[in-house]
Parts: sequence; C-alpha cells; structure tokens
Amino acid sequence: MKQQGSVLLVSLMILLILTVAGLTVINSSSIEGKVTGQFIDHQVAFNAGEAALLAVEEWIEATALDLTAFTSRCTNGLCFNGSDPDAISTCDTHPSFPWKDTALWDDNTRVGTLPITLDGVVFNTRYLVEFRCYLPRESEGPDPDPASSNDWAQFFRISVLASGNVDTTRVMLQSTYKKNP
Repeated sequence: MKQQGSVLLVSLMILLILTVAGLTVINSSSIEGKVTGQFIDHQVAFNAGEAALLAVEEWIEATALDLTAFTSRCTNGLCFNGSDPDAISTCDTHPSFPWKDTALWDDNTRVGTLPITLDGVVFNTRYLVEFRCYLPRESEGPDPDPASSNDWAQFFRISVLASGNVDTTRVMLQSTYKKNP
C-alpha cells in the first residue's frame, strides 16, 4: 500500500513541474510579444519623424523665409536666439537648446505641427526650426564679403518630435540645413 501512495505523489510532482514550465513559456512569449510591439511602434514613430524632417527641409528650400518671424520664444515653431537675423555681419547666435524644454513641445503656439501619413495612418508630428545664423556659401575660395548676401547661406537646425501608435512612444530627430540664396 505504501508504494501506491508514492506513485500518486510522484505523479503530482511531475504534473506540478510541467504546469510551472508551461506557465513560464506562456509568460515568456507574452513578454516577447510586448517587446516586438514596442519595437514596431518605435519604428513607426521614427519613420514619421524622418518624413517630417524631410518635409520641413523641403518647406525651407521652397519658401522665401521672413527671418523676423523667428523669435526667441519660438512662435509657431520658428526660433532665433540672437541679435539681428537679417544682418550678416552682426548676426550673433547665443547657445540655445529650445528643443530640450519638454513644456515647449506641449504648447501648440510655440511649435509647428505637421500631419504625416504612413500606410494610411495619420501621425501628428511637431517641429522646431531654429535659424542659427549664416555660413559661407562656399567652403572653398575667397573669404565671403559680409556686405554681399550672395556669399552667405542661411543655416538652420530642425528638431522633430514624433509619436507612434501609442503616445508614450516618442522619437526626436534633428538635422541641420544650409539654404543657399
């Protein structure tokens, strides 16, 4: 009789071990599914941000920009933290990093918004365009003349904040853009 009870006990132990192993496999696959979903959402946000960067660069190139619209407050996503954006010889930018201000990104009067469509889904991206000053138009050749606007190019830093399918998935991308006259 003692042996029959031990078979039951061994069977219950084996059943317990198999149950724990099964639950571990289920939990592991659930975690892998979440990680995969987060990775895909991050890629979506990255693609939306990259598309927004290209759209803003195209807008800068195609538009005759009024540099006086660029302010230290970053009104409508246009930022300039210097003395005079129109004067090439006195244009002086001070180090500024408006894109680090998290409250700025939530203020629609201070950032620009741009809807980006990917695979039929619209993602609302936010952007800042900072006028950083002027750079010589040509890297080689004579020194540029401060009195000649044709010798200088406008220099911009573009920051884009994009979200994926879940608003907590955020990607920030930046580029610099040189616009020749």
